[in-house]
Amino acid sequence: MNKITQSFFIGIFLLFALPSLAQQKATLIGVVSDTLENAIADVNIQVLPTSITGMSDQRGVFSLQVPSNMTFTLVFTYVGRPPKKVEVRALDPGEKFRLNVQLEFGVSLKTFVVSEERDREKVSMYTIDPKKVSTLANVSGSFEQILKTLPGVSSNNELSSQYNVRGGNYDENLIYVNDIEIYRPFLPRSGQQEGLSFIHTELVQNVKFSAGGFEARYGDKMSSVLDIKYKDPKKFGASATASLLGLQTHVEGASKDLRFTYLIGARYWSNAYVLGTFDVQGDYQPTFYDVQTLLNFHLKDNLSLSVLGSYARNKYYFVPQNRETTFGTVNRAYSLNIFFEGSDLLEYQTGMGAATLDYQPGNKTRLKLIASTFYSNENEIFTVEGAYRLSDIETDLGSDNFAQARSLRGVGYFITNARNAVVSQVSNIGHRGYHNLGNNNLQWGAFVQTEKIKDKLHEWYYDDSSGFSRPPIDTNGNFELNSYLSTRLNLESYRMNGYLQNSQTLSKSYNATLTYGLRFNYWSYNQQIVVSPRVQFGFEPNRKYNRQVREAKDGRKLRRDWLLKAAYGWYYQPPFYRELRDFNGVLNPNIKAQRAIHYVAGGDMNFTAWNRPFKFIGEVYYKKLDNLIPYEIDNVRIRYFAINNSSGYATGVDFRVNGEFVKGAESWASLSILKTQEKITGALDAQGNPITPSYVPRPTDQRVNFAIYFQDYLRKNPKLRMNLNLVYGSGLPFGVPDQNRYNDIYRMPSYRRVDLGINRVLIAEDSKERDNFWKKNIQSAWVGLEVFNLLGVNNTISYIWIEDVSANRYAVPNYLTNRRVNIKFMARF
Repeated sequence: MNKITQSFFIGIFLLFALPSLAQQKATLIGVVSDTLENAIADVNIQVLPTSITGMSDQRGVFSLQVPSNMTFTLVFTYVGRPPKKVEVRALDPGEKFRLNVQLEFGVSLKTFVVSEERDREKVSMYTIDPKKVSTLANVSGSFEQILKTLPGVSSNNELSSQYNVRGGNYDENLIYVNDIEIYRPFLPRSGQQEGLSFIHTELVQNVKFSAGGFEARYGDKMSSVLDIKYKDPKKFGASATASLLGLQTHVEGASKDLRFTYLIGARYWSNAYVLGTFDVQGDYQPTFYDVQTLLNFHLKDNLSLSVLGSYARNKYYFVPQNRETTFGTVNRAYSLNIFFEGSDLLEYQTGMGAATLDYQPGNKTRLKLIASTFYSNENEIFTVEGAYRLSDIETDLGSDNFAQARSLRGVGYFITNARNAVVSQVSNIGHRGYHNLGNNNLQWGAFVQTEKIKDKLHEWYYDDSSGFSRPPIDTNGNFELNSYLSTRLNLESYRMNGYLQNSQTLSKSYNATLTYGLRFNYWSYNQQIVVSPRVQFGFEPNRKYNRQVREAKDGRKLRRDWLLKAAYGWYYQPPFYRELRDFNGVLNPNIKAQRAIHYVAGGDMNFTAWNRPFKFIGEVYYKKLDNLIPYEIDNVRIRYFAINNSSGYATGVDFRVNGEFVKGAESWASLSILKTQEKITGALDAQGNPITPSYVPRPTDQRVNFAIYFQDYLRKNPKLRMNLNLVYGSGLPFGVPDQNRYNDIYRMPSYRRVDLGINRVLIAEDSKERDNFWKKNIQSAWVGLEVFNLLGVNNTISYIWIEDVSANRYAVPNYLTNRRVNIKFMARF
């Protein structure tokens, strides 16, 4: 056979064989979108168990050549989101199979098509997977605990759900649940008294957190916003969690036609087990419980009614007995012993009810009518007296009395008493609207709010550092106490606020978006109107080029996937109530709104390491602060000077990297560097002389914060999993409690804490083996061992000040909880 003949037969073979070979594969096509049916670009797609990968294009479209005659799994991943797995049946050779996939990039608005911008374009906006909170070793039981691992967020109290953001205090943070603003109680003085925070972890569907530069649709606070959406379930589900600290359960479900859905959650919590590690020994009896429900009535395809209700009862009762605290340095150490009589009771009840009517007249417009009311009844009753002894400690290692009391430095006596009560009610009604205009998304809203607060204060304090004197008596025959406060206050007022905002897409090729808006607020008590302009901008400089490279497949190297963003805005914070009342229990009718002007710039970058997706975020910010109301912090109690006589600034940088450091388990690390100072005018020294204004660190000036949330598992036994939460915060400023901020020149020790959780999965959520009764009826279950404060560090939250007979003052640290081991069990049905 000559070469021509050979070539002819080879050509005939290839002509018939190649189509046959090509048909050994099938084609998979589809679109990736979010729950609002907006296309999502650059979603990574992997075909398991093969090495085939792909990515969605600008329209969210993907096309893959996949093996035929075999089942496989598609895994859709995007940085910061839980991966979505889709099982695909065996396809025939040459078959074209269409598969459309939805990822949870926004809040599900049913058929409403007004676009909620993808979180990546938003400045300082983070999303959180609620499931991670349930596995977190958490001594307070609060959802907010995981926020403390984010950049810009700090807290030096593991017992509290409160947090500081970029130099702000607890009162400067907004919290929304289903568009309803949540309020915190007035009277708690310490983290152990707070009880449960409002947010029930198992009811949460979607979480967004902004550390600054947020949009006009959010309210009037200077620091941050936490925006939470509760579930709208489509089928029955339930969960139960039990530990040495308490119980938590929930149930959810829907009618067959999905016209009615329900969520019901209940919690019981007692932190007495961990409070036993305090220096102050006694009988701790804290009991906290709450019940929440969310009912959704889908009256028509375009009309729904949502009802949210909550009731909480928190009781903290404590009978102190004695305290022994050792403090000082290696060369000079002291011991404080206190013997107590009396008891401390803090009890408060809160109730909240809200209703939202949601109407969609068309597929481009959505209208909401929202009404809510919040009620709180708080009582604080305590009378505690103590006799103390302050001693020097032997520090000579060679002495037989090493670490024992060497000499007596002073004795003393004190008594503190309070009968305080606060009753508050906040009611509001308003409207939110959304309208889609193609490249523009309009949002608007207006609310009216009434407030009624009744405050009864009666508290006094006396101490005697010499241990034998009697209280001095004034000319009227009354004892002269160190402090005395007795007053009754009533405040009734109303507020009006509203906003108008537009999100405009400037370029789809570069994903350039501009969001701008205006917000106003009026308060009847001081008759002040404030207007807040806010703007955010973001774009991806390499988006167009990278898309062209992916489509051309010509071997060119992709550029880094950067998103650059910036924000500017005015953030007024009108006083609520705490800011109005000074140290003498007097309200200041001339108080004005505080203001923070935010300048934020930064970017995030998606990158790949170890063949897994990662994200790096970096931001720099500067906040110009004016009309500030100075304050002091003692544990979690904030006491304001009730006068706008301060101005200052907060500036810093935040960094975060997150991704799968261990395959299949997302972790992250955050670093924040901050400096915040203020200049107070009109301050006086102890002799009544005016102090020349100069910058002094604000009470929240925590210069460095570092946090790690890390997950891992055993490769040979992936059902055995570990999560570690590490937090470091440099020392906060403090000083003598003399109501002079210029004397707060000292620094607390750094806050260092590591919490460890080790979990054994009993029934995996994605398990296909449902061969017995338990596995058929339980969706997932795990049991865990938690070690709180793994390193046993004595972290300081505040100080008490003790005098000896020579009038020398000593700052004695109040330590937080020490090491404790907890057992935890959780099951989902």
